Amino acid sequence: MHLSARSTRLAAFAALPLAVVISGVVVGTSSYAAFSDTTENAGNSWATGKVAISDDDEGQALFEVAGLLPGDTGSNCLTVTADTSAASTVRLYASDTVDLDALGSSLAVVVERGAPEATCERFVPGGDILFAGTLAELATSTSFADGVGDWSVPAGTTDSLWRVTYHLADDATNALQEAEAATTFVWEAQND
Repeated sequence: MHLSARSTRLAAFAALPLAVVISGVVVGTSSYAAFSDTTENAGNSWATGKVAISDDDEGQALFEVAGLLPGDTGSNCLTVTADTSAASTVRLYASDTVDLDALGSSLAVVVERGAPEATCERFVPGGDILFAGTLAELATSTSFADGVGDWSVPAGTTDSLWRVTYHLADDATNALQEAEAATTFVWEAQND
């Protein structure tokens, strides 16, 4: 049987689409003919820790002193409680300080932490004095970065008694009559 040139060309054109379809079927079936397996690790979760600090002042100021005279002194204390999930450091600094009359430069302030057995009535120093200077000098510490104290607390709940003592200079001048100064003591904890 003899085929004409035209018949041969038609047969070649017909064979081409058929070849494409057959190769697609072969490739398609071979791509689904692989082994597979999976493994999983379920229940992953994350939760943050905490750094909390409080004190027992019940919203009261440590000092509300009026009629202060040269040489007067006084002290008060409070218990600071750190409740953290990681080891942390606690520091003291001042905020909202108002000292228009420069009373703070003549008002000496000493800050110390008590020993574990200390009470306000029977204060037992627990180590070095944490700050000794004037209120004006303490007022320059306005953040954790430049705060005083460096009380290291472990994870968990830890209490510490802090005592603040003030003394108006014996040689305070008449320029300080009716002078006023005020500040807020801030204890801040940050995890290490």
